[in-house]
Amino acid sequence: MSNPPALPSTTASTSAAVARLMAGAPLAGEVDLSIGEPDTPLPPVLVDAAVASLRAGRTGYTPKLGLDELRVLVAQDVERQTGHLPATHDVVITVGGTGATAVALTVACLPADGSAGGIAVPDPAWPNYQVLAEQLGVPVHRWTQGASGDGFVDLPGVAAALDAGARLVVVNSPSNPTGAVASAEALRSLVELVRSRGAWLLSDEAYESVLASGGRAASPLAVGGADVTFVARTFSKTYSMTGLRVGALISPPAFRTAVAAVHGTTAGCAPITAQLVAVAALRDLPDRSAELAGVYGPRLERAREVLGPWVSDVGPTAELGGFYVWLDARQTGLPSVDVCAALRGRGVIVSAGTVYSAVEGTVRLALTAPDDVLDAALRTVRDVLDELSEVHGRH
Repeated sequence: MSNPPALPSTTASTSAAVARLMAGAPLAGEVDLSIGEPDTPLPPVLVDAAVASLRAGRTGYTPKLGLDELRVLVAQDVERQTGHLPATHDVVITVGGTGATAVALTVACLPADGSAGGIAVPDPAWPNYQVLAEQLGVPVHRWTQGASGDGFVDLPGVAAALDAGARLVVVNSPSNPTGAVASAEALRSLVELVRSRGAWLLSDEAYESVLASGGRAASPLAVGGADVTFVARTFSKTYSMTGLRVGALISPPAFRTAVAAVHGTTAGCAPITAQLVAVAALRDLPDRSAELAGVYGPRLERAREVLGPWVSDVGPTAELGGFYVWLDARQTGLPSVDVCAALRGRGVIVSAGTVYSAVEGTVRLALTAPDDVLDAALRTVRDVLDELSEVHGRH
């Protein structure tokens, strides 16, 4: 049995944790499972669309709110997913899903009347919600996200955050980092709570087309939530185009003017090449969710098989989405960053769970490597966690 390396112990704020997460390129021979970037290539039809747009000389500005054709296609795609057809005026093409999130947070929490309100963020969650709020000076309240199904939303926790002054509640399904997926009933209850308090909901749907079972995830827009819900969408994960930076924000009609002002002055417009590729994606790849299920469903099943008891119990594989595995490594007795250091010492890079959660001893890994490479990395992760538990673990 290999001896685990000597391990440092550190703590950090969310912002510092994010900086550490992004620092340092992988070394030769290391397998990087820390970043949520698909390992599958951009589909050829989308490569062709990008090349054709450049050869045609389409390199200028678009309308600030995005190409009309793309906004219509996004609205139609939302209708296919949810049964709700948003007005094109309420669809803005953004610089990735991050841009959509930033605009929604800004207009909901820092309205033109000068008042300010907090944001209610799940734990665990993508760290950018909290980092953006910190930069805007917006208080952050946390609620505990549950497993897939009706228990996904901690309604008492959300209610407490609203009582404490939160103006915007964030929900992310499928979840980054856990992969848990909210049921329609969970989202309906959340919409009703948010509406009853005069607040707003931000539904981050970056992974809505990435379900292990195929199909698409439920949305607040499908359960009558259009009047109180911002939806942030991205083409990055679904179509393997993270670097092209294009997403969409679907907003409640009440925010039409504010969204246009904030997006238009901070982004100008999303890159035209990316927008034209997005047009081709929605037009030419209607079965993308089934394709993604064929890639990530087996990987998720294999990860749960190999990692066994280290996988956090957030639901059966068939009810999960995204392409992450959330590990509960508390049995090692070590902080998250120390577990990550031990894994990197054996050539596998993962993310410390404390980037996403207040719970120490958690780890996120992304299933974003070729199957043979991923399988070897998963076996290494299992070996290291078992060894750490024997040497440092709680008895």
